[in-house]
Amino acid sequence: MMLDHLEQLEKHRKEVELAIEESVEQFSEAMFFLCSIPGIDITASFSIIAEIGIDMSRFPTAQHICSWAGLAPGNNKSASKRKSSSLTKGNSYIKSMLCEVAWVVAGKRNTYLANWYWRIKQNRGAKRAVIVLARKLLVMIYTMLKSKQPFDDTRFEQCRQQCQEKRTSRLIKELNRLRCQIQAIPSYLFQKSLISMGFFSICLFSWLLKILCFQRSHDYGF
Repeated sequence: MMLDHLEQLEKHRKEVELAIEESVEQFSEAMFFLCSIPGIDITASFSIIAEIGIDMSRFPTAQHICSWAGLAPGNNKSASKRKSSSLTKGNSYIKSMLCEVAWVVAGKRNTYLANWYWRIKQNRGAKRAVIVLARKLLVMIYTMLKSKQPFDDTRFEQCRQQCQEKRTSRLIKELNRLRCQIQAIPSYLFQKSLISMGFFSICLFSWLLKILCFQRSHDYGF
């Protein structure tokens, strides 16, 4: 009798899995967009879609969906001074799910999101960095579902390089305004200069060591 009950449970499990697979097919495009983010698998993508759906027209902006999910910062301001506050209340399921995904994404080294997480963690701690990363993931998911475009890590790297170049040119202009002669050089030339400086320092150290050994031998009368 127990074996018959076990077979029935196994049959029901297969029926449920088949029904889930059939319902997933209509969200295949949205799941493809979410799975393009490193750290999000099929199970996580389907769970996120089950909570927020694929129609992003219900949320006018990304800030609205973050507030609905409970990932918007609270507003605790008094006498023109902003104080520390907790997150707003929202959908606890999507919030906890995105936080779990954020922990996985943070472990994916050599990616834009992981590097961004570790940069935030140095200043604000691990728990706050996970919350901030979860909010960033929700904004990215909202943008991908609305624009129908997958995640592309190279775009963020290009934007980072452009921002770095703009910041470098701005600092050079400020230094030139202060009558400091500064000129930007390519990164490969900078690396070559560092290598040549390292070789020069090794040669100088060996030359000083020889002089020191010669002086000691001369003092001891060798």
